Amino acid sequence: MKKFIYIVMAAGLLLAGVSANAAPAKKTTAKTAKSVKNTKAAAPKARVKATTKFVMPQHTLSAKEKSAYTYYMKALNNYSDGKAKAALQELDLCDKNLGYATARTNYLRAKIAYETGDYATARNASESYFNSNPIHDNGFEEMKSINNATKAYFSQQEANKEAAAVEAQAAAAKAAADKKAAAEKLQEEIAAARAKREEARKNRDAIVKKVEADLNAARQANTRAAYQEFIQNHPFGRARLTAEQEMNEKWPYPTRTLKSNKYGFVDKNGKFVVKAKYDNAASFEEDLARVGKAGLYGFVNEQGKEVIPLKYRNASDFSYGYAAVKEPNGAAYFIDKTGKRLGNDTYKDVRAFTEGLAPVSNKAGLYGYIDNKGNQPIGFQYNTASQFSGMRAVVGRKDGKVMKYGYIKKDGSPLTECIFDEAQNFQYGMARIKQNGKYGLIDWNGSPLTPVVYDYITEYRSDGYARARRNGIEVLIDRNGDTWSEVNGNIVPVKFKN
Repeated sequence: MKKFIYIVMAAGLLLAGVSANAAPAKKTTAKTAKSVKNTKAAAPKARVKATTKFVMPQHTLSAKEKSAYTYYMKALNNYSDGKAKAALQELDLCDKNLGYATARTNYLRAKIAYETGDYATARNASESYFNSNPIHDNGFEEMKSINNATKAYFSQQEANKEAAAVEAQAAAAKAAADKKAAAEKLQEEIAAARAKREEARKNRDAIVKKVEADLNAARQANTRAAYQEFIQNHPFGRARLTAEQEMNEKWPYPTRTLKSNKYGFVDKNGKFVVKAKYDNAASFEEDLARVGKAGLYGFVNEQGKEVIPLKYRNASDFSYGYAAVKEPNGAAYFIDKTGKRLGNDTYKDVRAFTEGLAPVSNKAGLYGYIDNKGNQPIGFQYNTASQFSGMRAVVGRKDGKVMKYGYIKKDGSPLTECIFDEAQNFQYGMARIKQNGKYGLIDWNGSPLTPVVYDYITEYRSDGYARARRNGIEVLIDRNGDTWSEVNGNIVPVKFKN
């Protein structure tokens, strides 16, 4: 046994010398260690091909020892030639023959593993090198450098792993917090939408109650003037139709009729009270009827008298005591039932009064509103303007050459900005708008009642539904903006995914 140990030690010493000459140990500098610490793989070390010839020690070796020695020398040669994989295989065969790993094989294995970036093997091999109690040869300090560098590398890897875990935990916490915040925001938006819808419903209910109260007041007054005032204040909806029907039953106006391609009016007995001599005629409003002949318009009373001569190029029906007229020369203004002008102002365009206000335009073509006293509560500032309906009016401003529409309140304040391609009058407390080629609904406050995603939306029917189409699906929209469908005679809810 002593002889065997002596032979192995001698071989080890010889190999140490050869190793020092053939492949000088390269100390791992502080800079290299720092590079490893920063988790970057160390670059392979430059190799010097072995030139020293190996001499077998002059001792008697067993066949196993000779084979191990041969494998080691092959490994060393392969390492010198840059054949790392082959060198490691020879080292494994060397250890297998001896039955254990020597300091020399651990040394060479650690060098190869470190230079090829296999830091785990390099660390294990360098530790095994020290555990074998080698002499402090030229490779000892190199093994210390490799061992320290690999330990630093794995320490940094562990620190990075812990940092990544902390970061992941923080990211997960943030994601959970964001998800919670998003859910809370969604609930807030849903609650806000419900509140707006509830407010819109209350507003609609208030409007309905107001309309009912005003109609009952007209019934109690039981005069044509009271009914006419109600119709002027509520120009749309079922209540207006009811009021007109009741008024006509109690105080029927003469009925427009056509005879020999001319218009006239007959009483309830069919007797002409206004001769059939007009090219066109409108129904009686506020005791007068608009009639036209040869392109000019005037007004007649129930007895057929032309109380206002036919001299206007255009004329509206009477409302709020006035009619909007335009002379052949283009001068536009308002007249009362005697033909007297409202104020001294002349406009480029005028339209009939609704809800106490009428749109008018100045010479520059800008629109504002006046009341039936001649006052102008809303100045000239719009490129177009509609009559008021439900205390809301459609106005438009040009964006370049394109007209954009919005809504204003009766006090002149904006309900919405002028951002729509189309905007319709309010009906049942809601209005239809068009934007980017699609339709939607807004409520009385100007808030979205539906998304702007429909190919079309019709006016509301008497049953409280409007027809619409979205994604090729025909649906009904109620006055809350909810969608429904008619299935086998039943109305069932429809929910779109987005």
